[in-house]
Amino acid sequence: MSSTNDKTYARLTPLLVADAETLGRLAGDLAAHPDDDVALDTEADSFHHYFEKVCLLQLARAGTAWLVDPLAGLDLAPLFELLSGRRLLLHGADYDLRLLSRGYGFHPREIFDTMLAAQLLGQKEIGLAALLHGRLGVTLDKSSQRADWSRRPLTAQLVTYAAADVLHLHELVALLETDLSTRARLEWHAEECARLLSQDLSPAPEDPETDWRIKGSNALSARERAFLRELWSAREERARTLDLPPFRVLHNETLLSLARKAAAGEQDLGSLFPRPVPAGFAGRLKEALEVARALPATSWPAARRGEAVRPEPELEKAVYGLKGHRDSVAARLGLDPGVLASRAALVDIARAELAARARLAPAELAAATGISRWKAELLGESRS
Repeated sequence: MSSTNDKTYARLTPLLVADAETLGRLAGDLAAHPDDDVALDTEADSFHHYFEKVCLLQLARAGTAWLVDPLAGLDLAPLFELLSGRRLLLHGADYDLRLLSRGYGFHPREIFDTMLAAQLLGQKEIGLAALLHGRLGVTLDKSSQRADWSRRPLTAQLVTYAAADVLHLHELVALLETDLSTRARLEWHAEECARLLSQDLSPAPEDPETDWRIKGSNALSARERAFLRELWSAREERARTLDLPPFRVLHNETLLSLARKAAAGEQDLGSLFPRPVPAGFAGRLKEALEVARALPATSWPAARRGEAVRPEPELEKAVYGLKGHRDSVAARLGLDPGVLASRAALVDIARAELAARARLAPAELAAATGISRWKAELLGESRS
């Protein structure tokens, strides 16, 4: 990702870490500066592969970017040990934390998330490119966002692209920290970052009853859903075998169309598919169609509806009052109301206070609903 502004960054040539010697140099640099913040970002390959993995780990300290290649067969455990005890600077940390947790069991001690900081400062545009342009006059070239990061060798363009995401984070963090401090919101940010680190990062377990229910499946008939379920399973198997994202095998819209046509009686693959299907996949699709066709009506999957919601006038009245209070507080603070509290959070608060038959103190509110302490304090302010 190239970056341009009025400043000169002659010392910002990224260093590619793809061998033990260069990894040792990086480890030595980190070990020599144990208290320094390190900017961190990752690049993965979910747009190109079924089995998502970290393909590049970008680090920056003291104006130098190090691009660590996890695909080079290096032992990265010592590197993660050196990173675990210091503050890491990230933008939109949730995704990176999940990738690193699932791939390496890595859990940092402390982070500073620039996206969360921007939200707490009431910024309208919170993307990294917008923040760097607005705060530092840096323009990021985002043309390689969907590159296949698993391909080697990395092009010079991709190396520059990857480095730019971390090279300016220290400077950006300094500005955001100053603004948060000036507005007495540093503690808010610290709490949100701590909550991000404490969340469960394990992947959701597979659920054969719901995984195949793509957008639009509820609008199908029960017979059509039976065909969709079998076709979806065939696509998943193909995607796993080829290590391709499912949409690169068959788009969801195509699956829905196939399910409708097959349920209506069309059996010929040549008529179902606008282009030839590979022989191996064609056989699996025929099998899926035959399985669906043979199912009795009692085995057709029903539409997945939300649970019937019983009207709760008292609850709705309480939520409406909380919403008005939240919006008023958010407007005074220059925050997006959703940053202060989602509707789900307002419902939780309303239920907790109705159960207690009293307004809850901030500490009680946080304990009863799980919301952040600073949010509980603001939402617990006197309400009419």
